[in-house]
Amino acid sequence: MIEQVQRRGAQSAYMTLDPLMSRRGGDSARFVDGIRSVVMVRAMTPGGLAAAALRDELFPGEARSLGRGWVAWVVADLEYRAVVDRAGGNKRWHMFVGDARLGPAMADYGGLSVPLDPVGIGLGWPEGSRLDPDQAVAVRSLCRDVLSFASNRRELALLLMAQEEVRHGDVVAWLPAGNWPGRLAQALVIATDLDDQPLADTIRHLIRTPGARIVSRRPHYRPDVTQPERDRPNALYLDRGDLEQDVEREGRHWLARYCKVLNRIIDL
Repeated sequence: MIEQVQRRGAQSAYMTLDPLMSRRGGDSARFVDGIRSVVMVRAMTPGGLAAAALRDELFPGEARSLGRGWVAWVVADLEYRAVVDRAGGNKRWHMFVGDARLGPAMADYGGLSVPLDPVGIGLGWPEGSRLDPDQAVAVRSLCRDVLSFASNRRELALLLMAQEEVRHGDVVAWLPAGNWPGRLAQALVIATDLDDQPLADTIRHLIRTPGARIVSRRPHYRPDVTQPERDRPNALYLDRGDLEQDVEREGRHWLARYCKVLNRIIDL
């Protein structure tokens, strides 16, 4: 009896996978192709999509998979990372460019990296086991824009020093004003490691400028956040004006943290 139930369950599963099995005398080869196509569609997870892009050599250099949709490659002492997610049925890549030399030690602080996000609406989520031509062209174009932000560690430091978002092509470097002092400290870490004294002196001047302050707007609440939650004194985001920071104080704070992690002494 148990074997009959199992057999019927298996037959039902086969008929669900391929309508051909609901008819007697169905072509077994066509049935196998039907199962294969279903499996391919199901396999296009973020990890499967990243694997397909790697197989088609859409990323520069010797890119490798990190699992769960993450891909990484290194060019000129810069490490690039990319991850794909599915937002509203569309495919969207998120990129990062970071320092390959010191980044691993600074993993708890973002790895001396800058987030790079494409603008606009992502392409639809692909089906099957391979990317179609439009998907492949989009990934290659995205990589070209990403590589244009920095070609070496010095240019990465200059990018970290920017006070506002930078756009190249269809990609934007996410550089909020609120973390500018911390980014200046990161840029100083890279400049001193490069022994680039002129760049390091420029960064020190930016940090030590008397009275320098940075103002960044606080995030707005989502519409579903209730008024009592907004009124809490310890709410995460207090929608009551702008956030002002002392650049030198914040810069020294973050530089001290980075020096402790790297076991280095970097003077301001």
